[in-house]
Amino acid sequence: MQIGLFAAFGGGIVSSLLLQDPVSAPIALFHSNYLGLVWTTCWWLMNYCPKDLVASAHGLLPVRLVTKICLNILRAGLIASRVDLSVYKYPGVIAAPLVIGTIAGSGGKFLQDGIQLACGSLHGPTEVTAPGFASRTGFAGTLAYYISVHVLEVLKPAQGLALITTVFVVHGVLADVLKQPLDWTHPLAVITHAVANIPMPALQPASKQAAAKGPKGKQSAQSVSHSSTDVKKDR
Repeated sequence: MQIGLFAAFGGGIVSSLLLQDPVSAPIALFHSNYLGLVWTTCWWLMNYCPKDLVASAHGLLPVRLVTKICLNILRAGLIASRVDLSVYKYPGVIAAPLVIGTIAGSGGKFLQDGIQLACGSLHGPTEVTAPGFASRTGFAGTLAYYISVHVLEVLKPAQGLALITTVFVVHGVLADVLKQPLDWTHPLAVITHAVANIPMPALQPASKQAAAKGPKGKQSAQSVSHSSTDVKKDR
């Protein structure tokens, strides 16, 4: 349940803590008893409803699309609100809206990774070391909203919100209908890493990472032992 909680509210929780404004950016779970009740009820229905009735219904494409659309609408709204508040609280600072907006749109992936890492149940790289689709789309949406609304001022806040909401919703629907990830951020990430001359973390095989840590140490130890043996023989 804790993992699901942070997956649902993690981005909002961390961004609220960074903004340090419980009035303008409250932690959602602490702001309303109704919200906590609704989330707990939905969590129970999806996981423990008798005969898996709710989970089975959610498996139907129309129902699944409705929930995905709602999720992306809420995600885009959270990004936009956090960017607006960051610009207001930290005027002239570019990093504030970009970082806080990206974290707000990450879907709690950072907190999930931290909990799973502490419990020893995390398999693979963390979102911090190898940013995935959640972080990349969160950053892309944040950057698009920030530049169009607050830098170039070619769009009003409502129009900027409509823009990123449309992108998120269209992608979510198409990915579900076509049953393909349709990761439109991956080519951008590849280009960015190529220009910056930084290797893509996700493209580094685990075997190479393990070889960089374990076997090298063993080889070095073996080489030391061999060299010391050779010295003794010489003596």
